[in-house]
Amino acid sequence: MLENTAGQKNSVGSDFTQLAEIFFGLKPASRFGICIDTCHAFAAGYDLRNEKNVKDVFEKFDSEIGLKHIKIIHLNDSKGELGCHLDRHEHIGLGHIGEVGLSQIVKLANKNKIPIVLETPIDERRTDFENIRKAKDLA
Repeated sequence: MLENTAGQKNSVGSDFTQLAEIFFGLKPASRFGICIDTCHAFAAGYDLRNEKNVKDVFEKFDSEIGLKHIKIIHLNDSKGELGCHLDRHEHIGLGHIGEVGLSQIVKLANKNKIPIVLETPIDERRTDFENIRKAKDLA
């Protein structure tokens, strides 16, 4: 399983073109899959804040790699701003991606039967159960 990165220093795989090169270099590629992390994508510069942008980002992914290769989505918001290249996960709806964009991602995942795993912070502001409920409300 390959996961996209936020593009922090000395990392690879934040750009879908680069991720495609790595993915299709694996032999056989059919034995591997991609994990899309929403915070990482946003931090790498993929704007996920509204329906049109989510559609555009996943169309770009589809043309570069193919949606069929997404095996799981790590759903989280982002503490950092768009393109910040920082891997700082935030609770669902409390970060810079926001509920509108995350809702579109949940709907896309459901439509394409892609499993979602929450990867949100562990702190006193919100429990895992509350984040799960919030994610379900976005569907």
